[in-house]
Amino acid sequence: MVDYSLANQSGAQFRAELNLILAALQSCAYGATAPTTTRAGQIWVDASGASPVLRVRNALNNGWLAIGTLASGGFELLGTSPVGRALIAATTVAAQRTALGLGAGATLGLASLAQAQAGTDNATLMTPLRVAQAITALVAAVSNLNADAMAPTVAADTVVLKHCSGGSASLEISLSKEGGGTIYETLYGQTGLTATRGCAFRVAFDHARSGESATQYAAVLRDGVVLQEWTTSLTTWTSRSLDVTLSPGETLCIRLGATGRSQSSDTFIGRSLIRNVRYLANQRSLIGF
Repeated sequence: MVDYSLANQSGAQFRAELNLILAALQSCAYGATAPTTTRAGQIWVDASGASPVLRVRNALNNGWLAIGTLASGGFELLGTSPVGRALIAATTVAAQRTALGLGAGATLGLASLAQAQAGTDNATLMTPLRVAQAITALVAAVSNLNADAMAPTVAADTVVLKHCSGGSASLEISLSKEGGGTIYETLYGQTGLTATRGCAFRVAFDHARSGESATQYAAVLRDGVVLQEWTTSLTTWTSRSLDVTLSPGETLCIRLGATGRSQSSDTFIGRSLIRNVRYLANQRSLIGF
């Protein structure tokens, strides 16, 4: 292996050594032994193995970096796979598809509506539209929770919709009337319920009066139409219930009526009371209506 250094010598010897140096440059120092004189960026074809390896001297001039091999089938970049080498060698789109194992009509695979809503495919890309559709489907599924997925709050197979308002044993809802006549109030905000799908259930509450002995009223309404009305002149609580059905968009609520009366110089106050309003369904939760 030449040392790339020309010494002072006769013309014939100078010419011979120069030709050796030029031949080494021409062949990238092809040989089994590394050049003895090196520079950063110097090229050497290492022929010590079965397939020659193209090497380059590093920037610090203290080691060789392998670039690739000069195999019989052509140059192979170090670290590439057979598919990668075939892709590099491919000169047409058709050849590139073949190297990647793609068919002639291969396109980017995107999730279908069914795949997006099922949510089980982990190898297909999602578009923003499919993401929105999947979220919509999941939200709809949540509104159809059944009793098996929830812990019953009362005995037997009844599920109580605990988030409904409507008073309690110590804090009831009341409507008062002082003086003659009767007034009514529909309690949409406190006891109202609007269905987003068809449903059948039971509405239940406790009813009583306080104040004077006038008769007091309570009623269940569906879209403003009275389904059933109860009267009481008792100061003790009486259980009321009614089985109802709602179509999507229909609203159920409770109405109270309070009666007062005036007699000569005396004014009597009547008060209608309800408490513990609940919506019950057999083996079915009403959460989501």
